[in-house]
Amino acid sequence: MNARPAIEADARPAALPHELDVAVVGGGVLGLATTDALVRRGADVVCFEARTPGQGQSGGLTRTFRHRHDDERVVALAIEARAGWRRWEQRCSRRLLGKEGAVYAGIGAADAAGLARHDVPHRFVEPAEGRELFPVLAEPVGPLLLDPDAGALRARRTIEALTGWVKHALRSVEVHGVTVPPGGRGAEIQTADAIYRARHVVICAGTATPRLAAGVGIDVPVAHGLHARPRFRVRDALRGSSLPCWVDRSGAHGEWVYGSPVGSTGDYVVGLIGDGVDVALAGGTMVPPRTEMQEHVRRVAAYVGRAMPGLDANPVGVRVCVMSKLPAGSDTLGTWQTEAVTVVAGHNLFKLAPVLGELLADAASDGRLPEVLEHVGERSLTFA
Repeated sequence: MNARPAIEADARPAALPHELDVAVVGGGVLGLATTDALVRRGADVVCFEARTPGQGQSGGLTRTFRHRHDDERVVALAIEARAGWRRWEQRCSRRLLGKEGAVYAGIGAADAAGLARHDVPHRFVEPAEGRELFPVLAEPVGPLLLDPDAGALRARRTIEALTGWVKHALRSVEVHGVTVPPGGRGAEIQTADAIYRARHVVICAGTATPRLAAGVGIDVPVAHGLHARPRFRVRDALRGSSLPCWVDRSGAHGEWVYGSPVGSTGDYVVGLIGDGVDVALAGGTMVPPRTEMQEHVRRVAAYVGRAMPGLDANPVGVRVCVMSKLPAGSDTLGTWQTEAVTVVAGHNLFKLAPVLGELLADAASDGRLPEVLEHVGERSLTFA
């Protein structure tokens, strides 16, 4: 009998990349929504996320869903997204988008033109009625815009639902890099446990997106900053009231702010909007001086004391969020694509997740950006 060669084990072919149809890098709300859309289409898809899904930029308890945007294309996306939120609610049998509505100060008829053109229900109300709609306010200055079909998103509940739908497609592993092999097909994903090859990769990895996109030759000109979002307790006399989301661009009380109720907890979050309201991160990792972030919290609390006497102006908590902003400014969306990779980055995208998930799934399936996204990129869609 011939002896088996001693080197037989070493002579076996080297491990080849694991083959996938689509890889989604990032398990925030966009990555989960994209994975869910692909799973429902029968795609062979894996979503890579090293941390607990939804605990990065998609973390927290609440977000605002609203229709009013400066860019009318995004008004149209918001209309589609609202229908998507209702479909998600039917699937999980839980409320994800509240019926609180949104009230805006400092918004004129020209700012609401996109709502009118897209037949979104809205109306202007005088200060007395505005005070009834939002009883925590001091007397408003000027008319207020009401978007009755807006509301507060249950962010954590949304992540729980999406994670449950796609749990079999989730892989808890760090992605170190994405590359397009010379002369090869698809893209390669280098992870902490294996090398994968996918026909198409969608990168929506938050602060890691620019680094991963650079590996396939895409420059994502995004800056990251820290943003303070203090939470305030509704005073006892108003607890139990249905409080709308709030956008104040009037400057009447010294700041531009946004606000949102935290479900039925009796808490309300308020944050600053405008220039200089985030603390820049150097390389995406440096923690800023403590006093600078505390100054932002102080400004919000001072605004609440002046403008929202129905809230206790002493914060009961503060969430520090990482914001991603493109050169076009706050509330922008950018998408880029090569033959094998689609990249998305932007700010305040949670509310559009149902429609963006479908559009990114289209991009991965067809290998080209849907028409509504193909003019985005560095010019970006703006929805302030």
